[in-house]
Amino acid sequence: MFLWEKVSEINNKLTVLRDISNIIIWGAGMHTCKLFECTNIMMYDLKGIVDISKEKQGNPYFGFVVQDPKKIVWENVGAVVISVPGQEKQITEMLVDELGFSGDIVKLYEENKCTPFYSLYDEKISTLHYSGDYETWSDAYEECDGYESINILETVSNAINKVIKGEAVWERDGYLFYKPKYVYCLCAAILRCALQNENKGVRILDIGGALGSTYFQNRKYLSDVKNIEYVVAEQDNFADYGHQNLESDILKFIRSTDNWEKSGRFDIILLSGSLQCIEQYEEIVSRINMAKPHYIILDRITVSKKMRICKEVVPEWIYKSSYPIRIFSEDQIEKFFGSGYVMIESDDSSVPADLYFEDDVAHSKFFVFESK
Repeated sequence: MFLWEKVSEINNKLTVLRDISNIIIWGAGMHTCKLFECTNIMMYDLKGIVDISKEKQGNPYFGFVVQDPKKIVWENVGAVVISVPGQEKQITEMLVDELGFSGDIVKLYEENKCTPFYSLYDEKISTLHYSGDYETWSDAYEECDGYESINILETVSNAINKVIKGEAVWERDGYLFYKPKYVYCLCAAILRCALQNENKGVRILDIGGALGSTYFQNRKYLSDVKNIEYVVAEQDNFADYGHQNLESDILKFIRSTDNWEKSGRFDIILLSGSLQCIEQYEEIVSRINMAKPHYIILDRITVSKKMRICKEVVPEWIYKSSYPIRIFSEDQIEKFFGSGYVMIESDDSSVPADLYFEDDVAHSKFFVFESK
């Protein structure tokens, strides 16, 4: 659900107040501020604001003075609007059972859908966003452009060539950056592996690594690591372009369908923002377990309380596209490599982000698993 859809839903709920006088808002926080800013609530006969916080009581708030709910004469109040997402049940019980209120109670959220409306994505803002909660991957795919669009390869290849020429420092998804920004959490894991190997070499497999974006972003920081071999496994058009135009003594490209798990042991297998984009993710997880790398690193992977299939929309200023994406639960992540690996790090990802849905919040995370 988008912000404007939730605002419209809230405005519809508020219409019950049309013929009611002496209305009280419960909650003197950010949510009420945003209600005043974005909804029609000021059209109605508001007479006061209450809050159970002693620190807020007695303070001015948008022309009102915040009051203690226990000091209100509730028999004179026509309706209460609960403006504290996720607390509707507790506040309703307090109003009815403790304060004896018998008027109308307006709840703006369902019990399991209580993300504040102002945290939802605003379509007017041109940025990467996620929408939907699809039953199947196919359902989401039907509404997406997909990764196969030629303009994506053109955009990314143009960007990576500017990096190689020194016109930019690094790129991600075809967007250019002009100042160094190393992925220190990833570099630390690579350096640790190099030390454990007595700096005799580190083989890295980057699954879904585009045209070597992560390699080019961090290559200067890792320049003293001897005998690095950095292999990118990608969809056919990316892998073929990289193989023909970008390979070096260090950087190599293979197709994702190639039998990489039998091409010698990799010290590190990296998935940076890619596992959630693979429909048959169980197959990839199984292949990684069969390859038995020393480390498995997941960066920029979205997790929440439950699995969800969404549509990810890329803004036009990067490249116009959309594709299905899966949000995992953190319990799933821990079980992917549980039999042969131990999770030694769990933290915010190299690009921290919170993704708000009506009923949940997903976070971008970083995980490191080490072979037992």
